[in-house]
Amino acid sequence: MDCAAIDFGGSVTDVVLRGKGGRETLRAFSPVDRPTGNDVRRLVRAVAGGEFVPRFVAVTGGRSGTLPARVDGRLLVAVEEATATAAAAERAAVATPAIVVSLGTGTGMVLARPPEKPLRLIGSGVGGGTLIGLSRLLLGTDDVQEIGALVRRGDPARCDLTVGDIVGGGVVPVGADATASHFGRLTRRDGSTRREDVAAALIRLVGQTALRLAVDSVLAHQVRAVVLVGHVLDVPGFREAIRATPGVEESFVHMPGEPGFAVARGALDVARVRYADLAGSEGVCH
Repeated sequence: MDCAAIDFGGSVTDVVLRGKGGRETLRAFSPVDRPTGNDVRRLVRAVAGGEFVPRFVAVTGGRSGTLPARVDGRLLVAVEEATATAAAAERAAVATPAIVVSLGTGTGMVLARPPEKPLRLIGSGVGGGTLIGLSRLLLGTDDVQEIGALVRRGDPARCDLTVGDIVGGGVVPVGADATASHFGRLTRRDGSTRREDVAAALIRLVGQTALRLAVDSVLAHQVRAVVLVGHVLDVPGFREAIRATPGVEESFVHMPGEPGFAVARGALDVARVRYADLAGSEGVCH
């Protein structure tokens, strides 16, 4: 193992180990509210299956800024979360400027605009934490696989009202199938609602809220692409809900492989350059 990265998220702690030749090992763990050097050692060892031997560890997210400069003599390279998030645009090989939407516990957005410093944009309190919390409350489960199984059998139209439901058709430039009110149909009591329908409507609520927020920022910054990252994208049915957002060109929205680890990978990419500068070596952790 040459190097490692840890992203201390609000719902998940992501660890990436990268060896020679770029070979990677990825693992997700429970959140760590107040990380210490012992947590860094424990997490890396858990993934590596052995001793703590990386040349350096990139750390980002949460309270990673409070960590010591070294653990067991190994340098910890702190990477600001917005910088690590913006690096996902380069990894996704999209045209910039681009907005990177991090679907974590909440939703954060960063404008990637190299060579300028990334710009943190307005975010939203609606995110993966919203999905899991409301699923526990309304569905009686916080198990992602169970939620996904429900979503596949559900119909969000049993919960939501569309523009067509309210006005009888589309209103240019909004189509008739656009969501006018998430869960608005429940105010009418004009149909039965099943558990799986609630699950499908929850997925749509979180997914479309996040993407609409990003699209609203696109015009203000002349953005050429939107990149979505975060573990919530792996919840079955979530990507389909994103793609169904009215008025969004599918080719404009990109998702890197294994999007849940994109911020940790971004931190590692940034830290590799910084470490090379510090160590005077270009041959580490490719």
